[in-house]
Amino acid sequence: MKQAGVPLVVVTALSAALVGCGGSKKVTAPTPQPLSAAVLLDINGATQPSGPIGSTVILDGQHFYSMTASTRVLFSGTGTSVPALVVSGSDWTDTYIVTTVPTGAVSGPVRVVTVADTSNAINFTVSSSPAFSPSTISWTSTTPLPLAVSGHAAAFAVLRSVDTSSVVFSIGGIDSTRTLRSEVYYASVLANGQLGSWIGGTSLPAPLAFHAAVIATPGNSRYTGTGELYVIGGATDAAGQPTSNVYRCDLGADGIMSSWTPATALPVALHSAGAVIFHGDLYVVGGSGTGNAPAGGVYRSRIASNGTLGAWVTEPSLPPARSYHAVGEFGGCVYAFGGDSASAAPNDSTLNTSVDLSQVAYAHVNLPTGDLLSWNVNGSGLTKAVCKHTAVTAGGYVLVTGGLYNGAATGSTEESYAQLQADGSVTSFNGATGSHTIASAGGGNLFNHAALDYTDAGGVSHVIVLGGDDVNQPGHKHAEVWVY
Repeated sequence: MKQAGVPLVVVTALSAALVGCGGSKKVTAPTPQPLSAAVLLDINGATQPSGPIGSTVILDGQHFYSMTASTRVLFSGTGTSVPALVVSGSDWTDTYIVTTVPTGAVSGPVRVVTVADTSNAINFTVSSSPAFSPSTISWTSTTPLPLAVSGHAAAFAVLRSVDTSSVVFSIGGIDSTRTLRSEVYYASVLANGQLGSWIGGTSLPAPLAFHAAVIATPGNSRYTGTGELYVIGGATDAAGQPTSNVYRCDLGADGIMSSWTPATALPVALHSAGAVIFHGDLYVVGGSGTGNAPAGGVYRSRIASNGTLGAWVTEPSLPPARSYHAVGEFGGCVYAFGGDSASAAPNDSTLNTSVDLSQVAYAHVNLPTGDLLSWNVNGSGLTKAVCKHTAVTAGGYVLVTGGLYNGAATGSTEESYAQLQADGSVTSFNGATGSHTIASAGGGNLFNHAALDYTDAGGVSHVIVLGGDDVNQPGHKHAEVWVY
């Protein structure tokens, strides 16, 4: 008898009388077997996934079988379910489905209807597309860092436990005496997008500068805790001696930190590398190796549910090797903006236009595996060759701030921005000058600063710039923090 709700494999019954010298023999078809129940494991490699209408999502699981006229991915709607469009049969496989958040979807359960049954549900938060207009930048100062530094790392996360808090971290760096620092500070994002008071967190195991930092949460990975802060590589002295060490730290409500523990070390020692998390994987891109030589290596590690890192996988190398660049991710692509393709000390303020890059490179992520495809060189580059800058991707744009470039002493190209296209390419960059710069607001012309983006309670996306060196006063570090 057929199991309720689970169809049987269709097999045509065949009985035939075989007549021969031994008489007749009946051939009976095999007993039909039930199909396995569909299992939805995660969405976007996250345990608490979210995304705006129209954003690409990938559903990971088991026993999705193949796409038919009756199969569906169902998002929650107002009073009903809303089916999501799956463009082609190749986007629907037994273990993953690629689709987009449909118009009319609201926050709630997502399920997969297969030829066998309907899967379990995972809650998906339909977020608002952040409002972001980089052509009308207006910087305001917010709570300064407790310590003036450059070469520090900054990270942001929305931490959800009993309460939800949005927290910015500033980690390590080098001060005006060229002393490396181990202090970690964190501050909450207020409802108006400004920062609250900085609080001292758990110091790094050793002083460190020119490292990368990211935070895993259930919203961007399979991690099931509140948050996990990673510090990756870095320089262990002012001259740029690199390390392969990676450390991680559990985060609690409101940014409260546990102790630091070692994580899986990088395959090579690096400082000034870029790092991003996408679809549950941590990517480390470029940087400086021994002797401050630029590196082209790209590495990927999967973040486990307990925050540990898997073995590092080597991905396609950058074209060319670079350091002091900026890295971002958006729409299933990893980006590298500008950088330096020759050896240079991390605190050097000298501009070398022959080796500084204006190039923008991007690589698509193979969504089912996490591996990067080959790197593409964008048709147009940054407005100028630049290094030791920042680039923040938000709301479909990239905003490049500061750095060393021709004219940096006057801030002539301090801010530039471009739109990120659906195919991964980047439009031509435009500049924001005059009153739209940090320098015009009294913040100096920065390099070796930190920057990130976050969205406030009203759904407005902000870019924040923290600390940094001053082009016009080499060695002078800033404590000021600026918010757009």
